[in-house]
Amino acid sequence: SICIIGLGFVGLTLAIVMANGGFKIYGVEKNKFILKKLKNKKGHFYEPGLNQNLRKNLKNKKFSFINKIPKNKNISTYIITVGTPLNSQKKVITEYIVKTCTEIASVLKDDDIVILRSTVKIGTTRNIVLPILKKTGKKFFLSYCPERAVEGSALKELCVLPQVIGGINKKSEYKSINIFKKITKKIVTTSNVETAEMIKLIDNSSRDVFFAYANEIARTCD
Repeated sequence: SICIIGLGFVGLTLAIVMANGGFKIYGVEKNKFILKKLKNKKGHFYEPGLNQNLRKNLKNKKFSFINKIPKNKNISTYIITVGTPLNSQKKVITEYIVKTCTEIASVLKDDDIVILRSTVKIGTTRNIVLPILKKTGKKFFLSYCPERAVEGSALKELCVLPQVIGGINKKSEYKSINIFKKITKKIVTTSNVETAEMIKLIDNSSRDVFFAYANEIARTCD
């Protein structure tokens, strides 16, 4: 059983793909609009095949959703996909990650796996997530495994794109590999979590530069 916290584009598409892969998924979302959509068996954004797969997994009870992390559900893995917006000074807001990690810490058991998937600044996994979880005194595994799928092809790309995995240690890396190899064929491991965090930022900035270049060409042609 896997608990995915944050059912935005990243979280909901991952939840559906993992449910299709045989996992039992508990989705956690606090946004009332998103919860209302899910109760109507619909996603809150357009993605080809999303609603059909959502209805299928709700029906076969491979996917369910709630507004807080459930207890006593034999959950062994927690995947964090909450938002990391910028404030007015263009600094990353890590408040949602801190709150989520604190909630996870309250239910964490020995040998549980925690995977951070949100877009974060370098050092977030080691300097923010790890200390909160270590306070529990539990033996756990922690990795950063970035999302890199594009809107419009997410359900397909999650199954074919190489999954980047950066573990806080080798055992964490191994545990994360065992999860993601059930939904994608290729795994790429990094030497540390910071490298995995950097890869995600490079992917995003590379795409941003491509869009900017296309816009400049369009302006020139006009």
